[in-house]
Amino acid sequence: MPPRISFDHVADVYDETRAYAQGVTDLIGEALERVVSKESRLLEVGVGTGRTAHPLTERGFDITGVDISTGMLSKARAKGLRRLLIADATALPFADLAFDHVLSAHLTHLISDWRHALAEIGRVASGLYLSVINERIGCQAEEMQRAYEDLCAEDGFEVRHPGMREREIADIVAPLKTIDIADSTESVPVEKAIGRYRSRCFSDQWSVPDDVHENAMRKLERMYAGVKELDRREKTRLFIWSAGYIRECASEPVRTPE
Repeated sequence: MPPRISFDHVADVYDETRAYAQGVTDLIGEALERVVSKESRLLEVGVGTGRTAHPLTERGFDITGVDISTGMLSKARAKGLRRLLIADATALPFADLAFDHVLSAHLTHLISDWRHALAEIGRVASGLYLSVINERIGCQAEEMQRAYEDLCAEDGFEVRHPGMREREIADIVAPLKTIDIADSTESVPVEKAIGRYRSRCFSDQWSVPDDVHENAMRKLERMYAGVKELDRREKTRLFIWSAGYIRECASEPVRTPE
C-alpha cells in the first residue's frame, strides 16, 4: 500500500492555516440543505479537525467522520464531534451502502490511488458523493504559491500532490450537478503567508528536499521584500456525483479529456 499523507504534525495549526473565509461555512450548510435531508446518514471521509463537519452537525446533520490522523481527530473531538474513527479512505470499515451519502473536502489529491478511494466511497454510499471544493483564482496568494513551485522547479524538484484534485476528477467523471457557494476575497499579511511556506504548513511541501526548500524560501523572501499584503480570492463550490456512477467509473480505465 502506498504511504499515506497524515496531517498529525500540523494538527495544531490546521484550522488557522486552512480556515474558510468568513461566512462560507454557513453557505456550505445552506447548499447542503438544498441537496440532502438532515435525517440522512452522512459520512465525511478525511474529516480532519471537523472544519466542515462541526458546523454541519450544529445545523442538525448526522455525520460520522473518518481520518488517518489521530492528531486531527483529537481536534475534532475537542469541538464536540463524537462518531469518529481512524480509517483509510481506500479501506473504509463499513458495510456496503452503510450511508446515504458521503462528503469530502480536499481529499483525493492526497491519495495516490485515488481511484481506489472513490471505489470505496461508491461502495459505502447509496445516494450521493458530495465534495466541497475551494479554489484560488487569479489572486496574489495564488501567485506566491506558483512562485514557490517555480523556484523549487529551478532546482529540479517538481512540487505536486500524489493524487488528483476533485475538480480534476470532475473533468473525467462528470458530476450530476455543481453548486456555486461563495466567491470570497480577503487580505493576508505577507509576513504571515511567507511564514506558512517557511514552516511547510502545506502538504505538497512535505516531500520537498530541505536544500531545495531553503533555497526557494531565500528567493521567495527577496521577491516579496517590501510587500505588505496579498489578496486571496477563493471560489467555493459543491460538486455532486451519484455514488453508483462513481463506483462504476472507479473500476474503469481513466480516460483523460481531449
